[in-house]
Amino acid sequence: MAEKRGNIEIVSLPDYAHTNPTFIVSGLCELGNTFFQQIGVPHRHDFYTIYWIKSGKLTQTIDSVIHEVKDNTLFFLAPGQVHNIRSSEKIEGYMIAFQDSFMCLRDQDQVSAIKSSLFFNNQFSSIITLSAEESVDFEAVIGLMMKELSLQEPDYDTALHGLLRYFLVLASRIKGESVLSTPEQTSAHNSSIFLKFKNLIEEKYVDLKNVSDYASLLYIKPVLLNEISKQLSGITAGEHIRNRVILEAQRYLHFTDLTAKEIAYKLGFEDPHYFSRFFKKYTNQSPSEFKEASRAVNPQP
Repeated sequence: MAEKRGNIEIVSLPDYAHTNPTFIVSGLCELGNTFFQQIGVPHRHDFYTIYWIKSGKLTQTIDSVIHEVKDNTLFFLAPGQVHNIRSSEKIEGYMIAFQDSFMCLRDQDQVSAIKSSLFFNNQFSSIITLSAEESVDFEAVIGLMMKELSLQEPDYDTALHGLLRYFLVLASRIKGESVLSTPEQTSAHNSSIFLKFKNLIEEKYVDLKNVSDYASLLYIKPVLLNEISKQLSGITAGEHIRNRVILEAQRYLHFTDLTAKEIAYKLGFEDPHYFSRFFKKYTNQSPSEFKEASRAVNPQP
């Protein structure tokens, strides 16, 4: 009997290089074992990925949807999507991979290209078959990307940023859509992230207290999680986490006879004194003051 799979592996961009890059472009064969050992194994990326399969046929399962990928096909993966490549023959092509911080390099006020409908849409459908004529332009862009990465001349990161944006524009034209997602697509995606965030708080607020912890689980940056939270609820992600912890502390203080020290440990605080300071900072009352005041207003039987 095959060993039961207990988790879904998360692959990080540094797994493909010896440094910690924010952008790479490579032939599939040059990726070596890092790529080919993942064939047949469901996994996630914590970065954006574009595959161009130039030759060979494969089956690509993305979030339970199966796609047949043939010669000269592009497909796009967003961080966190579970995918599994299966191939019975040799495949050749390219992989472009980048972190969201790379796309924000020159767009400090927006992440428009990341919101591309090539990566985010209602049903994953960003698989594009290229004609021989269309392939010429994509080949030229990839060649320039490789040249910039190899030479790393002044402002090469700016050049790479522009080349990637151009690559996305070319693909979007073929797909027949704008490179930018519609407001409805962006809103739906953000709402989904926020709902997952709220559910994660319910599951993990005892153990996880930092926005970065939740952002990591959602495969996004903390600043983006805060932005989405503020947009949809009016308060930051950090406030949501703190409010949930404080609510549970107030429940214990009001409905049980536990001491502040005992409550601190139940809520995952290693230092009871820190818990008391934390509670007072955000409620303007110490735990004992809150207990007295709440029971005076609503005495327990």
